Amino acid sequence: MQTPEDEITIAIAVDLAVLKPHQRRAFAGLDQYRRAVKVRGVPELAAKIAESFAPYAVFDGDQVLRYPAIAPFIAQTLYAIPIELRRGACDSDRQKACDARERMARLISSQLLGRYRFEHLRHVGASCHANWDAAFEARFGKTSG
Repeated sequence: MQTPEDEITIAIAVDLAVLKPHQRRAFAGLDQYRRAVKVRGVPELAAKIAESFAPYAVFDGDQVLRYPAIAPFIAQTLYAIPIELRRGACDSDRQKACDARERMARLISSQLLGRYRFEHLRHVGASCHANWDAAFEARFGKTSG
């Protein structure tokens, strides 16, 4: 059985694995010829990773947040990942690239779990509930984010 920590790590690992090659290279500061360039796309990647947490209520202390509110923290965490590790995720050796993505996912999840607490939501979208925002506020009250 997976722990919530495992679920979060796996969600991040999947997000990193399904990145298009040009997005992965941009995050690693590489161009199409694998030359070093300025790192790009970190806020977009952070938003994509944060979106994976839509089925969770995110607690920052006793304040409850929705997933978009954690995107800036995720971006900050992504910038802190060593460039060598990011570039390792672009390696032509599939196993090395996979290992690098798994290490990045563990780093990101450990930072998130160190700062936030995640709780599964019963209603995760408008298709599940007529007024998702009302259901969220009924369970958790007014939120930030």
